[in-house]
Amino acid sequence: MSEVDDNGQVLTQITDVGGPVHFATTTEHSVLVADQLNSHVPNKPQILLFNSQLQLERVLLDTNSQVKPWHPLRLHYNKLTSQLYVIHNSDEWKLPTDVIPQWSLR
Repeated sequence: MSEVDDNGQVLTQITDVGGPVHFATTTEHSVLVADQLNSHVPNKPQILLFNSQLQLERVLLDTNSQVKPWHPLRLHYNKLTSQLYVIHNSDEWKLPTDVIPQWSLR
């Protein structure tokens, strides 16, 4: 993933992702990325939080989390409630959407 200017020149490039499938932005200009391939541990999906300079802040969800992001497909960040919705494809979860509360994004 890259940030480019109006002329198509690359300003910043994210290298901490292996297979980004979707992203969302927060009210603090952070970027949330659904990474299905994980550049550090292959085949271990994760949800990543980057700051406004596109530097990795932390891993929000991975296979060690209570809520596992198996095959995350889409992200939606509700700016009014500060909640992250993760749309996923998994046999493990009963519902296709999970809500990540506000406290986990900070």
